[in-house]
Amino acid sequence: MSSKARSVRSRASSRAVVVPQPVTSSWSRADTLVLAVLMLAALLLYLWRLDQPREYIYDEVYHAYTAARLAEGNPAPYDPFATVPPEGKPVNAAYEWTHPALAKLIMQGGILLFGDTPLGWRFASAVFGALGIGIFYVLGRTLFERRVGLTASVLLLLDGLWFVQSRTAMNDIFLVCFLLLAYLAFYHYLTHPDTKRWRYLWLTGAALGLALATKWSGLYSYGLMGMVAAVREVRLYVTKRSAAPLQALLTLAGAFVLVPAALYIGGYVQYFGMGYGWSQWRELQRQMVYYHTNLRACHDWASPGWSWPLLARPVWYYGAYPAAGTVANVFALGNPISWWPALPAIVLVALRWRGQAYRSIGLGLVLLGFLGQWLPWLLSPRISYLYHMLPSVPFGCLAIAYALHQLHVRRVLVWLYLALVLAGFVYFYPQYAAVPISNASADQHYWVRTWQPSSEWAYKCPSGATP
Repeated sequence: MSSKARSVRSRASSRAVVVPQPVTSSWSRADTLVLAVLMLAALLLYLWRLDQPREYIYDEVYHAYTAARLAEGNPAPYDPFATVPPEGKPVNAAYEWTHPALAKLIMQGGILLFGDTPLGWRFASAVFGALGIGIFYVLGRTLFERRVGLTASVLLLLDGLWFVQSRTAMNDIFLVCFLLLAYLAFYHYLTHPDTKRWRYLWLTGAALGLALATKWSGLYSYGLMGMVAAVREVRLYVTKRSAAPLQALLTLAGAFVLVPAALYIGGYVQYFGMGYGWSQWRELQRQMVYYHTNLRACHDWASPGWSWPLLARPVWYYGAYPAAGTVANVFALGNPISWWPALPAIVLVALRWRGQAYRSIGLGLVLLGFLGQWLPWLLSPRISYLYHMLPSVPFGCLAIAYALHQLHVRRVLVWLYLALVLAGFVYFYPQYAAVPISNASADQHYWVRTWQPSSEWAYKCPSGATP
């Protein structure tokens, strides 16, 4: 073969899409031990003082209140036109029908176990927060290797926003758990041989269906994974002619349309069991679309999506003054020690992914998970908040962990960084968990002016917004 032919063949090979092999190291007892320790630590951390505060915080007045009424057998919360009776109504309470039903269905499990109490409302969130840490370790360990997975999992365990959402009766923590499962299954779909890929595509569709049955923002990952899967199937057919196009088309339709649709509708099993019919269900979906596309309300703690990685404006979930000169807050604030390095780490991941002749699927999924769940919010016409960034947070942790190990940072420096992250979490813990502290101590936690409760925030509300 001539040197010119070899050169042409070399360039063609560098452009070819080559599917890398999955991580070759098998799961070991050490991995099982790490997984168990991480999940146990997370569960203990989230359950400690879970009943504090002993009242609704932030959107629990919608989500938890609705789940409790549904657990009682009251069908009214599913009616978008129903109003809460004034007798015994908590302040600002309203039925939450604007999101799909699965999260409220899961929350009812804790309420049935522990009653209509703070522990009952939040128990399912705490369990899923711990499960999410375990799923995330498996994901990081699979995409890269054990050290990266462990480092990233510790970062997520010590993140303030993940901690707060794991102790709050809202739907976000459930959404992220299902999305992490989807990314794990999708990685296996992309890396397994052609003849074994289908089972993982079905699992991906199932996990995405559960995510969509929890919150519609899962559509971002749903759409992106669907496009990637379609591109892969087309390329397999064009380059190998081994995949039957009709089989691929039917499998894609089944995994990304039929399975998610079935699971989405299945999330309303209680709805139909309470006597509602298909015409009422369709009207409910129409009202949900109208609500989210026409939401123009404004809020002091709203913030534009571009500001979230900067932690410019966290969300105040709760504030009380249990004694003179003291304050107890729940502050939905990410850990600054791990949030602020996330964007530079993502840039490094993008450069490494772009600079490789054979694109790393692990790095590609980190970018897909972080940017795909964040950037669409920049175009959203509705009001938005920092906690909408939660699905991207695990992938930011993965990017930092990858950067630390890829740059061959000395082990002692990695441990030092993790110690700083732990110190940041401990420092902000009173503000995450409504632990009473002095007003002077609370003031020391406001590192940025716009974190202060009394600060003004130059957020431009959507056109026609009302406070």
